[in-house]
Order: sequence, then structure tokens, then C-alpha cells
Amino acid sequence: MTELRGPLRDLLSDPIEHEKLEGIRRRMHATRWLPRERAWRIAPALAAAAVVVVGVVSWWSVAPAPDSGPLRLARDGSPLRSVHGGAELEEHALHDGSVLFVARDTRVEAIENGDARVVLAQGDGRAEYHVRPGGPRRWTVDAGALVVDVVGTRFAIVRDGARVRVEVREGRVRVRGVGLAGGLRTLGAGEHVEVGTEEPSPEPPPVPVEAAASAPAEPTGPRAAPAPRPRWRELADRGAYTEAFAAIGERGLRDASRRAHTVDELWALADTARLSGHPALAVEPLTRLAEHDAPDARAGIAALTLGRLSLDALDAPGEAVRWLERAVALGVPERLREPTLARLVEAHRRAGNGTQMASTGARYLESYPDGRNAARVRAWLESVR
Repeated sequence: MTELRGPLRDLLSDPIEHEKLEGIRRRMHATRWLPRERAWRIAPALAAAAVVVVGVVSWWSVAPAPDSGPLRLARDGSPLRSVHGGAELEEHALHDGSVLFVARDTRVEAIENGDARVVLAQGDGRAEYHVRPGGPRRWTVDAGALVVDVVGTRFAIVRDGARVRVEVREGRVRVRGVGLAGGLRTLGAGEHVEVGTEEPSPEPPPVPVEAAASAPAEPTGPRAAPAPRPRWRELADRGAYTEAFAAIGERGLRDASRRAHTVDELWALADTARLSGHPALAVEPLTRLAEHDAPDARAGIAALTLGRLSLDALDAPGEAVRWLERAVALGVPERLREPTLARLVEAHRRAGNGTQMASTGARYLESYPDGRNAARVRAWLESVR
């Protein structure tokens, strides 16, 4: 069975306006207290009112279906794909009543745009999101170091490379990121969170994925100018992943994933594939990151990313089990260990591994009896008893 994408209350909407319903209820309630001798006099009026009520309810029942299809730009009706700010804070109204305000030189791209889910990727710069409350779509905005999940609210994201700040104006949002305690935080109106604000340390040289047999002595004298970065890499570094994928192409990305020699390049290739809507192409660079023997802590994160990708985007729970187990073995930051174990329980469940699910679930509950995912794990275990 396909799981619901969010709480049921977020997927259902009541077409009857609350004030109208209350008015009808009050008028019907008042008739209970009419004197008996007056009841026959208002019978025609009550009959007429009943006809009106039936007509109104019938009109509601045939009202247009909830908004479906992709989000569209209000100005021309075209599907939302990519917007950028040409003015100080350029307004982009959407057909469902939501509005994006995008600052100059900031780009926001639609990675997924459907009638139930919208995933946007924001590059460097500032953007404000006014998401219509009660809409049928679940919104996610990926800003690199932080990912924001929202149903209906107003918030802003300011991004400068690894430095990302989320500010909430109205409503509530859920913010995910490796730099957050526990990997997750819920923000209400007037609250904010920021990561990547530490003083930068001198950047170490890229960690080689494959150890070189020997390194030649560095020549003396003037150094040659570094080779210019490929166009796709410049676009990826700015968060323009759809354009980056268009620049490198599917074949180019596959070739580059096989030839890449640094962790940074492999991560850029994986992000370009994943955030441009081509999750299967992210598997090879992520696999090389997760399997290499260099002493880099990001190997565990790569394995965790592969596990989530296999479970959520590729519908491959068996592969998800493999990668999530590797993530646990390699070690992930402590704040990510709890959700990693919970996802491993889920992967075993979806793969039909009842015995492994039970043992992993018991292991999870022993370590995190009051964990964020403890209720779900208990429910999964109860379902197979």
C-alpha cells in the first residue's frame, strides 16, 4: 500500500464554509423552542428554507474538485519551473494564491511539481515564500545545508554557500539539516535558525577518493593557473541544478561520475542528479563516496543519502537496507543515528524482512525508547505480531 505523504488532515478539505454552516445550525436549533401553536404558521417558510439548504448542499457537492496538476505562474499559466529575481525582491504569484518573492541574482527551481507535492531548490541569495494555508500540496524547499518542510505559512531563506538562515513570519515549518541538533527542528512565527556561521578555517585540499601510489615532488617556480571550472559545476555551486544537468547531460554526468577523483566533485555530481529530478543518476557518485576507503566522515552521510534515495525515490527497499546498514557501520553523526536506525527498520519492513525488522526495531527502542520515531517503530512491530 502506498503511504500517505502527510497527515490525513492536510490532505482533506471541507468545502463548507464554517460561518454558513453555523448560521444554518443556529436557525434549525431555534425552531425547537417555537410555541406549538405557531409551528403550523411557519411550516411553509421552513419548507422553503429546507429547499434552499438542499440546493446549497447540492451546489457544494458538485463544486469543482480541489486544485490539481502542477503549480502554475499566475501571469501566463505556465507550470512553475524556475524563477529568479531581476529586481530587488521580485514577486512571482502562483495560481493557487501562493507567492514567491525572489531577490536579485537568486534562483529558485522546481525539482518536483505535482498536485500533491512541490519540491524547490534555492541557490545562493534570499527568497521569501508565502504558501497558501490549507492547500493540497506539501511544500519542501532544499537550500543545501537546510531543508524546509511546510504546509501553509510565510517564511524566508537566506543562503550563502554553506551558511543558511530560515526565518518564519507566520505559521510553522519543519527544518531538517545535518547542522541541527537532532537533525530536525520545528520553528514557529518569529523564530529562526541558522547554520554554517562558524568562522571558516583554512580549506584543506580535496580528499582523494582513490589513494595515489605516490605523489611527485611539487615543482618550484611560478604555478600554472588553475583550470577553469566546467559550466555545469559553476551552475551547481550556485544551486541551479536543473541548468547544471542540462549543461552536462545524462551521458556527461555518467562519464564524470566514473572519472571524478575528489569527494567535492562527486558530491556536486550527486547533488546535480538528485536535485534536478534524476535520482537514479545520483547512485554512482554516491556509491563511490560511500565505498571509498579514504578517512572522510562524509562516507557515512553518503551511505545514509543512498539509503534514503533507495527508499523514497527508487522504491528499492533491499538496496536501502544495504546502504542504511553501511551508514550505521561507518558511523553517522550522533544526531543522525536515531533517524538512521528508524529508516533501517522501515526498510526491513518494506523489504519483507520480518525477523530483521524485529531485531532492528528492538535495537532502536533499546537505544531510543523516547525517540522521535519511537511510536512509529512500535506500531510497525505490533503490526507483525
